[in-house]
Amino acid sequence: MMRRTLLFACFLWLHQVPMLCAQKVDLRNYVIGGYDANPNQIRLAQGRVQVYWQKNGARFGDKARYLAVEAASLMPGDVMQPLWQNMINAETGSGFLLPTQWNHGDMHCVMIYDTRTGDFVSKHGYLVIEAPRRETLARFGDYIALFIRPGTFW
Repeated sequence: MMRRTLLFACFLWLHQVPMLCAQKVDLRNYVIGGYDANPNQIRLAQGRVQVYWQKNGARFGDKARYLAVEAASLMPGDVMQPLWQNMINAETGSGFLLPTQWNHGDMHCVMIYDTRTGDFVSKHGYLVIEAPRRETLARFGDYIALFIRPGTFW
């Protein structure tokens, strides 16, 4: 009886180990709208993402086809489009409904970088209120991308 229990426990442990080591993907869409960063912000973001990929590309390999990089931090006055409807229906960023917990400086323009072509997939960025944790896979519009942000490049 003890041998069966031990065998069953080993089976469960071997079955769970790959799941513990696997990269989890956050499938909530972090995008609440579009935002076009200025050319200087795009240039700086491209420099940061290229340095990051040179240092960390071997670690991720083919697992990270797209990188989501913060191109700019925004204030509400920087956004000219009405966002209320988008924010109400957003899958993330609901903290804005609790004014004591929402920091107006938490708005970001995120751009998607294609590691195969070595360039951004578009000249347009995504407006994001709540960003995922560093180096996690998350959905930004039509892309599943590894999120990197300033401070992880050096």
